Amino acid sequence: MPTAGTSPTTPLLRITVPRRIEASPEEVFDAWAEPDLFRRWFEPHRAILRKAAVDELWYWEADHAGRLWAHYCRYLRVERPRLLEFTWMSEATRGLESRVTVEMTPSRGATDLVLTHNGLPDDEMGRSHEEGWKHFTGILAEKIKGLR
Repeated sequence: MPTAGTSPTTPLLRITVPRRIEASPEEVFDAWAEPDLFRRWFEPHRAILRKAAVDELWYWEADHAGRLWAHYCRYLRVERPRLLEFTWMSEATRGLESRVTVEMTPSRGATDLVLTHNGLPDDEMGRSHEEGWKHFTGILAEKIKGLR
């Protein structure tokens, strides 16, 4: 059965954003999974965050283009220090419950992060997630050393 806001013919999009981060996979994982660390680099306008655990819900608001955008998420897989997977739903997903997977692999004293966002609507708002994820993973790469 289609998800709210979709039809059986709604084309869906998958984006992948790689990023090398000069920190261990444990540090990168914790930056995503620990609410206090997450707030310090992600800087949500307002958020209700919980430590990453399967089926935990979390919420955050982004201040973008002169307005607030609500995001609703639920952890699906939590495998420290290599993987986080969560649902992602907002107005920009057209109400679709999309899926974000963050994979962290050790690489020559750093971490190769690959973020995959699957199930986005294949439209301007869905495609804009690629630039958004490039932006946020870039912020994480810049701020990771200051999170310790």
